[in-house]
Amino acid sequence: MDRILSASTSESSPANSRLWIGRFVVAVVLGEATWGFLVSLTNNLVLPAMARAMAGDAQSPLSLGKGDFNVPGLFASILELCFAGIVALVVNSWSQKSGRVRSYRARAGSIETPPVRVTPVEPPATPVVAASAPVPTAAVNPTAAAPTPIRTVPPAPQPPPATAQATKPKKEKAVYYNIVGEPIDPDE
Repeated sequence: MDRILSASTSESSPANSRLWIGRFVVAVVLGEATWGFLVSLTNNLVLPAMARAMAGDAQSPLSLGKGDFNVPGLFASILELCFAGIVALVVNSWSQKSGRVRSYRARAGSIETPPVRVTPVEPPATPVVAASAPVPTAAVNPTAAAPTPIRTVPPAPQPPPATAQATKPKKEKAVYYNIVGEPIDPDE
């Protein structure tokens, strides 16, 4: 279980995601600048050099152009590549530095639950019992039975309440738990 927790925290830590995002931005910026430099190099230097080497007619449909080099366009693409390199260095240094990263590691132990307060219920001191005399049956006339008196036993007196619980119970501090089940301090 510790292996799984340590692997998941090392893969998805905020510092690690910052590093990968920085690498992705650097790759995009440098890739775009390199591609623009290659296109400019081809259009402004290689193609005019081939046109001069072939020395064909400028009016022909197979002609590669006049053969004039476009130095300002080539210079602009070189400057663009240099600026992209500077931006790549800044982004790379930003992604490499460690910032304030707060990471919490889940414990592999059991989840603590809040304490449960149980109040005991006291059973009655003595049970109340009702006693009755046997009911005689009339042998001659079953419908006319004589009423029989019923005796009841009075309940025993209740003992006085105990004074051990006379003190006021302490108020417990509220405990809050995060989604993982760890207790958190509400003052933070």
